[in-house]
Amino acid sequence: MGGGPDGFAVDIDALRLAAGTLRDSAESLRQQALRVDDHRFGVGNDEAGRNYSIPGMTVHRGFERLAGWLRDWGSSSAVTAAGLDTAAAEYVRNDRERAGRTGG
Repeated sequence: MGGGPDGFAVDIDALRLAAGTLRDSAESLRQQALRVDDHRFGVGNDEAGRNYSIPGMTVHRGFERLAGWLRDWGSSSAVTAAGLDTAAAEYVRNDRERAGRTGG
């Protein structure tokens, strides 16, 4: 496994890569939420058909819920990415601090 005396190591580059991937995903989810939210199906138009305004509004509310879920998922991804970035920085800081104490 590598690493210290206990055979455990943290791959800082992999943490940073994962954080970057999550940030990209968060941005994509944010953009898709905007696209879904901008869809005005069934709101003051005849896309659902003149005799289907109530089902059209039901579809619209479904789009609103979907956009909310995408926003939540994107926010969670961004927060997780920030946590991984913080963890990577802390691992590096701790490693430098301990190396300084041991003269290595």
